[in-house]
Amino acid sequence: MESLNIAIIGANGVGKSHFIQRAMSLPRVPGPNPTTARINIDNLPYAVTLFELDLEYFDVDPDRQIKWPKQMGGVIMPRVNGVLILYDVMNRESIIELPQTLNALVNSSLPAVLVATKCDNPENLRHIDTEAVAAACQSCLATFKTSASKPESARMALSTLLKALVLRNQDADGAEGMGARRRAASAAHLDFPIETTNTRPLSQHSKHSRASSDMSLLRNFPAQPGDYRHSSRSPRVDYTGNHVTGHFADSPEDDSTQTVSSMLRTPGIRLDRSQNAPSFLDVDDSDADSLRYSDDIPLLQRTDEAVFERPVKKLGVTFEELIDRLLAPKFSRADNNFSDVFLCLYRKFAAPGELFSSILSRLDRVKDDKSVHYLTKTATQLRIIEVVAKWVAAYPGDFARPTTRRKLEEFIRHLSTEPIFSAASQQMRRTLETSVIEDDDTGWAKSDSIEDPQATKDAPPKREPDLMDSMNSLSVGEPVERRPSASSSLNTDGVAAGKMHSFQFHSYEDYEREAATMVPTYTLPLTKFRYHIFIDTSNDDIADEMTRIDWVMFSSIRIRDLVRHVSLNSEQKEKCRAMKNVNRMIAHFNHIAIWVSNMILMRDKAKHRAQMLEKFMNIALKLRQLNNYNGLAAVLAGINGTSIHRLSQTRALVPADVQKRFARLVLLMGTQKSHFAYRLAWENSPLPRIPFIPLHRRDLVSAEEGSMTLVGPQGDRINWKKFEVLGEILLPIMKSQGTPYPNLSKHDTARELILDCLMPIDEEDIYTRSIEVESPSGGTVDPGKKKFPWFAKS
Repeated sequence: MESLNIAIIGANGVGKSHFIQRAMSLPRVPGPNPTTARINIDNLPYAVTLFELDLEYFDVDPDRQIKWPKQMGGVIMPRVNGVLILYDVMNRESIIELPQTLNALVNSSLPAVLVATKCDNPENLRHIDTEAVAAACQSCLATFKTSASKPESARMALSTLLKALVLRNQDADGAEGMGARRRAASAAHLDFPIETTNTRPLSQHSKHSRASSDMSLLRNFPAQPGDYRHSSRSPRVDYTGNHVTGHFADSPEDDSTQTVSSMLRTPGIRLDRSQNAPSFLDVDDSDADSLRYSDDIPLLQRTDEAVFERPVKKLGVTFEELIDRLLAPKFSRADNNFSDVFLCLYRKFAAPGELFSSILSRLDRVKDDKSVHYLTKTATQLRIIEVVAKWVAAYPGDFARPTTRRKLEEFIRHLSTEPIFSAASQQMRRTLETSVIEDDDTGWAKSDSIEDPQATKDAPPKREPDLMDSMNSLSVGEPVERRPSASSSLNTDGVAAGKMHSFQFHSYEDYEREAATMVPTYTLPLTKFRYHIFIDTSNDDIADEMTRIDWVMFSSIRIRDLVRHVSLNSEQKEKCRAMKNVNRMIAHFNHIAIWVSNMILMRDKAKHRAQMLEKFMNIALKLRQLNNYNGLAAVLAGINGTSIHRLSQTRALVPADVQKRFARLVLLMGTQKSHFAYRLAWENSPLPRIPFIPLHRRDLVSAEEGSMTLVGPQGDRINWKKFEVLGEILLPIMKSQGTPYPNLSKHDTARELILDCLMPIDEEDIYTRSIEVESPSGGTVDPGKKKFPWFAKS
C-alpha cells in the first residue's frame, strides 16, 4: 500500500489538531503523534499520515527550498508529499509568514492547499479577508473555508490535496526524470548539508524563527525601524473597502506606524481589514497539543518546560459528535462501517426519537444556511436523507412508537413535496406502511414513550390513496423491509421432486417462520433400517441439508438480538421474545453434536461404527467446503467428544487418508492461540459462509463485559472504543448475512434423519452406551444383551 505524508502547517492557535480531527473523522482531538488512516482514492487504498508543524519551529527562506525538521517527537521525519497551510481568520498574525512559506514550497515543488479556519465567525468580525488571501496565493491548488459547524469542509480540503497527489504520481510515470528531481528536493532535509553562503546561521539568515518568536511577545507594539520586513517598497492595495494607495514608504518612520499584520506583503497586497483594528490572539485548543521541535536539545535532556502543558484529554465522545460523523461524507470503508455499527448499536445509549430529532435539526440547519451554494446544499441534504432511508430500511422497528412514527410521517410528507427527494420519500413510505412492527425493547438503555400526547391534537388528516399510490401497489418492486441478503431463493431438483423442494425467503420474518419448523421432534427410532438409509444417503445431500438448516437459523437472527443475548441476564432473556432465535440456533448446535455421537454408537459391531464415523468425517469435509463453520464445529464436537473419542477399535478401522483429512479440520477449529486458525480462515473465506456462532458470542461477551458504555465524570460521554470492538465482531457477521447460498435445496430424507431421530440426549446415557460397545478392558459385548437397550430410557 502506497503511503502519502501530509504536513499540516500554520501558526500557533490556528486549529491544526481540530482540523486533523475533522478531516480524519476522529472521535477526539489527536495527540502529538502523527495520525495515520487508510483512505481509498480512486478505488485504491493509501496509507495517509497527517502531522502538524508550527511555523516557528523550522526555518523558511523564500529563496530556497523549505527545510523541514530532521526529527519529530524523537522520530525521523518522513518525506513530505503535500502541505495543508492553515491560517486563522480571527488572528492577523497567522498570515505573517504566508508569502515566505508559499515561495519555499514552490521552490520545493510541493503541492499545497490553503485553508482558512474558524470561518464560523461572522464576516464583519473577522480580521482577515479570505477572498483577498485567496487572490494573493495563486500558487496553491485550492482554498477552503472551514469551521467547527461544517466538519465536511476539512475533509473536502484533504480530499482535494490527496487526489492531486495521486494524479501527480500518475503523471510522474511519464516524466521519470522530473519526478526523481522532485523527490530528491522533497527529501533534501534528510541528508543535504546546510548552505554556508552567509556567515550567520540559517535561522538568522532566514530572519524567521527568532523574529517570529520575538514578535509574538510584541504583538501590540510598533515594529522596529530596522526590521528586515519593513525594507520592502512595494505599493499597497487595501482589500477592506478603502481607497487604493499606490505610494511608497519614504522613510523608516512611516513603517514604524504599521501594525504587525501589515508585515504580510506579497507584491502590493495588504490583507488586514483595518489598520487600526485591535489585535488579539485567539488560541485554539490544538495549540496545547503542538510540539516544539528542536535539534539542539538531546531527547534525554528535554524537560517538560520545553513543551506546553497539555490538558487532560476527555474520555469518550459526545452523542452529538457521533451524529456529526454519521452524517459526514463517506470517504473510506471505515466511514461506511461506522454507519453500520452506529445504527446497529446506538440503542445502548440513545432512543430512536432522540437520534431522529438530532438528524432533523441538522437537516434544518443545512436548509437555512444561505451562504452555501444550492448544489452543495442539495448534495448535503441527499446525504442526510440517505442515512435516514438506510436506518428505516434496516431497523423499521425503531419507528414503531407513536411519537417517532408521527415525526417520520411528517418528514416523509415534507420530502414528497420536493421532486428531487420524492424517490426517497416513496421508499420510506412503503417501509412505514408495510414493515414497521414494534420490537421488543428489553435490554435497551433508552426507548421512546409508548404514548403520544400530541397524536390526537396534531395528527395530520388521513391521506387518501391517489393514482400514484395505486400504481405503486401494482408494481413488481420488492418491499423495503428486508434482511441484509435481500432474498434467498433455493431451487428444486426435478429428478427428485419428491425429496427436494425449493424455498424463497425475503425477510427476517420469513426465515423465523421457517426456523420454527426445524425444532427436533425425536420420533423416529434408531434401527438398522435407519442406519442403512443414512449410509445410502449421499454426503453432499446431508451436508447441504445441514447447511440449509444452519443458514435459515443464522439468517433468522437479527444482529441486535445477538448483542442483547450477551448483555441480558437469564431473567431478561426469558422475557425478551427476540432471544428465541439465538437460543434456537444454540440448541441446534448442541443437538447436532449429540446426534453425531448417537449415530456412531447405533451399531454394536466396530466395523459398522467405523463406516458411520468415516461418513461423518467426510461430511465434515463437505461442510468445510461449504464454509459452514458452525455445522463443522458441531460435527467435530460430536466426534471428538469423550464418548466417541475413546473408541480406539472403531477409529482403527477408518482409512488413514480419511483420518488425515479429518485431522486438518481438527487443527482448523482448534482452540490454539485463541482459535487463530479459524479466525484466519473466517476472514479469508468467500461468501456465502456461516460463522462459528459460539466463538463469536464469546467474543461479544468479552467486549461487553470488558468496558463500560458511558464514561466521564458525569457518565455522559460514550465510550466508542467499546463499540469499535463490538463492530469488529459484528461487521463480518452482517456481511455474511448479506449473501445467501444460491443452490441449496431441501432434502426431506436428510432432514428427517437430522431432526426426527429418537435418541438419548443425556451425556451420561451416551457415555454408558460407549462403555457397552467398547469396554475399557477391551472386552466384547455380551451377546445375550438386548440390542439398543439404551433407547428404553428415552
